[in-house]
Amino acid sequence: MRVMNGPGSLGRGSWCLVGLGLMVAACQPQDKDADTASPPPVGHYEGSISAVGQPEMRAALDIRHPSPGHYEAELTVPAAGALSFVADSIYFSKDQLLLRRPARANQTLALTLDGDFWRGALTLDSTKATTILLKRGAPAPSTYRVEEIPQTNGSAWLFAPADTTTPGAALALLPDAATAPAAALWADALAREGFIVLVLPAADSATIATEGPRLQAALRLLKGTPGADTAKVGAWAAGTRAGALAQVLVGPGNSRAAFLIAQNAEYDLAGRAAFQALKKRKLPVLGLYGGAAAAQRAAALRNALGGQRGTTVRTYRTASPDLLVPDGLSPRFGPGLPGEVVEWLRKR
Repeated sequence: MRVMNGPGSLGRGSWCLVGLGLMVAACQPQDKDADTASPPPVGHYEGSISAVGQPEMRAALDIRHPSPGHYEAELTVPAAGALSFVADSIYFSKDQLLLRRPARANQTLALTLDGDFWRGALTLDSTKATTILLKRGAPAPSTYRVEEIPQTNGSAWLFAPADTTTPGAALALLPDAATAPAAALWADALAREGFIVLVLPAADSATIATEGPRLQAALRLLKGTPGADTAKVGAWAAGTRAGALAQVLVGPGNSRAAFLIAQNAEYDLAGRAAFQALKKRKLPVLGLYGGAAAAQRAAALRNALGGQRGTTVRTYRTASPDLLVPDGLSPRFGPGLPGEVVEWLRKR
């Protein structure tokens, strides 16, 4: 979590970026002004979010100080779960607070401190929702923590539950361009249920040569993450990346993934053969399809996979390919989601 004393950069008067044992950057005050900079006020704040033409929604903000130099901030909107997030950065200066959502640059929360109140707006693209929050006491416990991990083709984001006492499943999420904007929403939803999620940069051009090394590196990282059950580490891939990953998993020196979630899987004859091979190897596969052609495409994957135990193919005709349904200020998950994915993962 980065906590910054001024907007725009990690510089004068900033606190440190604390990772999950993967990347830690030390941040020291640069001058005497930094020594007197005020940290963000810790506490649990409750209030509302309201946008023009939309019903008012209850919301809560928790600002935590779990260790010296380490701050966390989490927005929770119970009636619109897709709006909830744990910030990857906190910008605070002169009673002005700015929170940014990881892997979703279009969502920010900008607030001004007024006594025990925060007043400001939650912004999504060009839409702004008025936000008013009143301090109610001590912050609620952390749900999960998030960390940015730089890659050669962008940034990956690790979402890891705060409670690591009980080992749980972990997965690498490999979106394509169509599903990338929703990846952070899925990572948030799964991390809140106790799963570790590594969101990799989006890619539409997927080949065995590129996806194999990416998957290998992602699985190694996940298996080394505190709280991961190393026997339950798998992958979620969308579009052509799903077909490429199926081939990686049945190829020589396969990556030993414990399961595969294939979202709107696109594949050629080699990809179909790979899915059939996964059936023979009894590797659990969950197929998820959204959009107008969901039923037809799901049927094709279902035929390739057959009736293997642990394999399920589901369609969400009312949802878009990202498995979300437009709904006012924020999209919502398709019918039965994310619960059906959570239930499937817990059975692995």
